[in-house]
Amino acid sequence: MEEFVWVSLAVIGAGLLLLIALAAFMWWRIQRSDEKKLAKRIAKLPFLDKVSLAGSLISDDRIPIAPRIIALALVLYIASPIDLLPDFIPVIGYLDDILIVIVGAGLLLRSVPRHILEEHVGRYEEKARQSKPLETARR
Repeated sequence: MEEFVWVSLAVIGAGLLLLIALAAFMWWRIQRSDEKKLAKRIAKLPFLDKVSLAGSLISDDRIPIAPRIIALALVLYIASPIDLLPDFIPVIGYLDDILIVIVGAGLLLRSVPRHILEEHVGRYEEKARQSKPLETARR
């Protein structure tokens, strides 16, 4: 029984190290590419616009099936109560969720055609620009 515990811990540790390495690689690749600018533009969008952006990308027929599957898998993993590492473990329990989101976001940035992503992000940026003068006029 004790052997099983050690083997399980080793497998979980190896999986976590692999996730960390993959997340670091994805972060490094994004930092060294034009995708960094696009990722920053997406990060500046309000939360509800990010959710709407995801919905509009999924409903766009020009998007290949692979990004749709990645997005669905990402949402299912985050919503699922079953994790690689249980969330009740302090800090480490949420680390796997964060790493999965980083890796998933990096894969999505790379798998969605750039021109389609630019088009959708530009639409939400324009919407945000148009709503700002209305907000300042209300004050």
